[in-house]
Amino acid sequence: MDFTIRDFDLRNSFSLERKLLLVLGFYPIRDKEKHRILHQLSAFLNLLLYYGQLLTIIIQMVIDRNDLSKLTDSTLYFLTLFTFLCKLFNFQYYGKDLIEVEKSLTDPIFYGYSFHKLQIIKAKVRSCTLVCLAFRISCTCSCFIYSVVPFIDRSGQKTLSIPGWFPYDTAKHFYITFFLQSLSLFISAHCNSATDTLPCKLISLATAQFELLKDNLRTIDYENSFEETKHALVKCITHHRKIVNYTKRVETIFSKGIFLQLFASVLVICTTGFQLVIVPFGSLKFAIHGIYLCAMTAQIAIYCYYGHDVMITSDEIGTSLYMSNWYASHIKIRKIMVIFLEKTKKPTIVLAGNFITLSLVTLTQILRSAYSYFAVLRRLYADD
Repeated sequence: MDFTIRDFDLRNSFSLERKLLLVLGFYPIRDKEKHRILHQLSAFLNLLLYYGQLLTIIIQMVIDRNDLSKLTDSTLYFLTLFTFLCKLFNFQYYGKDLIEVEKSLTDPIFYGYSFHKLQIIKAKVRSCTLVCLAFRISCTCSCFIYSVVPFIDRSGQKTLSIPGWFPYDTAKHFYITFFLQSLSLFISAHCNSATDTLPCKLISLATAQFELLKDNLRTIDYENSFEETKHALVKCITHHRKIVNYTKRVETIFSKGIFLQLFASVLVICTTGFQLVIVPFGSLKFAIHGIYLCAMTAQIAIYCYYGHDVMITSDEIGTSLYMSNWYASHIKIRKIMVIFLEKTKKPTIVLAGNFITLSLVTLTQILRSAYSYFAVLRRLYADD
């Protein structure tokens, strides 16, 4: 007996991200869907909160322009928030395409296999869910630590956890300002993490389907009749084509946002590392920036890991075909196989900004670039 979409709906693998972004008003909904006004109102209020915080940080950067230490501290928050807003704009711009991606996950070609093979998909989905959960927990912990900074700071001063300029005395209205900052921080962090984990989960579904395809290619029995063998092989070829098309659709939606995140991460990791050098070792500031650095590194690591995973898995398609008893096939079947093997020579890759390949190699290059800029900042600070 084969499994159907009722047994396991691929769209449920990212249901958490969908629900979270729907509540915040950013996940696309259909025109005739209910609660559309509430959806738009939620998006408006959240954007008002995000842009308000961004404005306070920008003004603070202008004020601190002559102090390299304070400027870099404000810059890393500015880059994080600005990149998030750019990703959010890109996400909303491609909203209709995301709905089409959801529709493509209902294609019968992705279902109709044995329950034993369903475990291949479930294993990939479970693994990705755990990684994304760990990343979300790290983001939540970072936000919590930032929120409790004013209460555990030994200096006794009422200092906000995030730098920003306000047109009033924050000491007199500290708690309301602190509340709004913390609210904005928690909401933006969870929204940002959702826009990060969503493409990773969508890419992992493509990897799972490639794993399923590899298993199907290995188990084709070429000693069966010509028609049976041809039907099984053509189904695998169609499956491969639809996985590739699905991956390209996901890339189209998230490519620009991921590129901005990779570019900003180089600068954020650099400035965070610089802050770790200039603040006293073992201090509260040191711990905060250390946790923030780990969260930012994890943010780009999950992109690169799942991009690398789908590339490696798709590159093994041709090898899986060779692991079957293809030598027992009909000459006409072999001609189809040759054409298919030519198509599988080029692995499926996910590009950021249409030219940066998401892979572990890219991750190491990003970390090297961040270290190079960090060395320059450290030299400038030492000269001052």
